[in-house]
Amino acid sequence: MRNESTETSHKTILKATGIFAFTQVFKIMIGVIGSKFVAVFLGPAGIGILGLLNNTLAIIGSVTGLGLNISGVREVAMASTEEDPIRFSSRLIILKRWSVMVGITGFLVTLLFSPLLSRLTFGSADYTIWFVMLAFNFIFSAVASSHAAILQGLRMLKLFAVSNVISSFLVAVVTVPIYYFFRMEGIVPALFLASSINLLVNWYFTRNLIPEKVSITLAETIAKGKPLLKIGFLLSLNVIFGQLCVYCIKWYLNGSGSTSEILGLYEVSTVILVSYVGMIFNAMGTDFYPRLTAIAKDNGKVRTLVNDQIEIALLLITPAILFFYFLSPLIIELLYTKDFLGVLLILRAALFAVIIKGVIWPLGFIILSKGNNMLYFVQEIISDLLNIALTIGLYHYYGLIGIGIASVIHFALYGFYIYYIVNRNYNFSFRTETLRIIGGTVFLGSLATAVVFYMDYPYAYFPLGGLFIIATLFSSRQLNRKIDLKSYLEKIRDKIRKRS
Repeated sequence: MRNESTETSHKTILKATGIFAFTQVFKIMIGVIGSKFVAVFLGPAGIGILGLLNNTLAIIGSVTGLGLNISGVREVAMASTEEDPIRFSSRLIILKRWSVMVGITGFLVTLLFSPLLSRLTFGSADYTIWFVMLAFNFIFSAVASSHAAILQGLRMLKLFAVSNVISSFLVAVVTVPIYYFFRMEGIVPALFLASSINLLVNWYFTRNLIPEKVSITLAETIAKGKPLLKIGFLLSLNVIFGQLCVYCIKWYLNGSGSTSEILGLYEVSTVILVSYVGMIFNAMGTDFYPRLTAIAKDNGKVRTLVNDQIEIALLLITPAILFFYFLSPLIIELLYTKDFLGVLLILRAALFAVIIKGVIWPLGFIILSKGNNMLYFVQEIISDLLNIALTIGLYHYYGLIGIGIASVIHFALYGFYIYYIVNRNYNFSFRTETLRIIGGTVFLGSLATAVVFYMDYPYAYFPLGGLFIIATLFSSRQLNRKIDLKSYLEKIRDKIRKRS
């Protein structure tokens, strides 16, 4: 019975991952085109400035957003278990109203402090008008996040996936011409239009998802929204502190005698690791967090689901990492230009850090799903402090290579800490089979890292190609043992044929 249950769990994870991985591939294809044009039109310096501006806006959004983008998903997931449609609708309406309120707060804060934000970010008040224009983004983004939380919390995976693809496509179509004609002056209009498009698309896909019309006063909205804000407040502090740490890193890279090109390379490495290589985490997290929240009270079920998630994460991410190691110079030139090849120095170790993240990433969700906000707060603060200290310290001594090494040490130390916490508090432990997969994937990742540290391209292509083949075979064999991969793929093929 346990084997059948585990196989079903693996299939559910893989199915959800497949839906969103397919979405992520489309988004990446669109993003590749968009990033290529932006890289050509703005160059490394422009990419660095864009990243710094985005980071500043993210800090403001974190301060004023009160964590609703995260707590909202949990609220909707819990609301979905309600058998009373009136209560269900009420909780969704309250979430949407609070999103409007926090959006207006972000708008007013940015408007009032725009001269100060310009001086803090760019060293002068010349960019005040940028922040005045972008103040409207906070209303758009907050409301769009609440609509996205509804889709994610209700696990409406296909609708959520389609909305992401359509939004990415429309953003690329609209913003690329702006960068072409206006170059640096097009940054603000492009960001403004991107947030507007995201709001419209998310609204369209959720316009009919509140089943009952419920009358709720403003006083009731504030009173009933307090538990949501209580959860979101500590989460927002985490996000604020994390964004501040990233801002400090970027400020250090831009102001320590380095050029803005260094900042651009750091920004590109982040995009690659989070958006491209890390797409599997994005795909999994969309479904994993709501599922984990639904069973959070049962430690046994949590332990099973998290082990299943770690296994699937590693078996999918490791071949992707080895593939990126194998062809990274060609991929960088395809995504950007030759001017960005310096990012390979960061990726030498940072790519391996993604495999370590595959182990610890599901563990972090345990505390969040349990609703232990203070413990989650401490957990994230420790992670952020490690990140800023290691990144700045190792960059100072080793340059760009040090940034990549810092990410490995960061995830390793943080991993030991988070495992200790969930083991002590929730009796979590790894299955023997999970430990075998961890050992195999970490070993393959370590070999690839050693190759790129001791061999230059094109000499590294041959051993890295061999490791990629081994990783692919290893993952395929393990997946086949867990879900009968051949039959699973045949079912998918049959479904595609029927639809076509």
